[in-house]
Amino acid sequence: MERTGRIVSLVFVGLALSVAALSAEGSAPTAPSYGVDSTSVFVVSAWDMVARFSTAQWESTDNNLQRYYNGVGSPGFWAGVHVPQGARILSIELEACDSSATGTVGFALGRLDSAGFAQIAFAQSGVAETPGCGRFAADLASPEVVDNVAFTYVVAGSNTSTDGLTSFGAVRVYYQLQVSPAPGTATFNDVPTSDPGFQFIEALVSSGITAGCGNGNYCPDAPLTRRQMAVFLSKALGLNWPEQPAN
Repeated sequence: MERTGRIVSLVFVGLALSVAALSAEGSAPTAPSYGVDSTSVFVVSAWDMVARFSTAQWESTDNNLQRYYNGVGSPGFWAGVHVPQGARILSIELEACDSSATGTVGFALGRLDSAGFAQIAFAQSGVAETPGCGRFAADLASPEVVDNVAFTYVVAGSNTSTDGLTSFGAVRVYYQLQVSPAPGTATFNDVPTSDPGFQFIEALVSSGITAGCGNGNYCPDAPLTRRQMAVFLSKALGLNWPEQPAN
């Protein structure tokens, strides 16, 4: 058992050391559930992942179309994670099958920059356990605020048995949108830092959705016209339409 544990550790340490070669391939971003209380999910399918080395070979299971490393080449699979800027990543969930008493399936979520790979969360089916097919969740120790400017986010991992008794189907990344923290100083004369709407009005200003009502004021208690509402909504949602071809 001690030797098996060392092998598992080496597999995932090797993934962390080699993830700097990762390309940004992966699933296309999905539309988030809007609102700061709604939890959204980004799904990275096993079929979106690429092998760590071109010599690695993997196969698919017959019953559920999961994938597994079959022992040819070096193990390890990874894919990019696309979560909106400023969102809070809460947890990950590994979808896998494990009927091996000595093998396991494990995937890490991490962020990558010039300093290397930093693991954020790790979900695993278990080495000695044989839980069968299911989902194996791991909460982050503290929510990760996504910074797509500074980091590239990835999932990386593998199965360790080569007989098809361990396989993986997907990694799910759960996150929530949030409103940016309030700045230290006020933009408008009539919305001081003590105003209950200060954080949210400043978020609108920072996003370019509003510029106030003039003369350095926001006019927080003024009624909103349908014209102004159209401007707010169009800017906030980034609404657009394709250009018509010239005749």
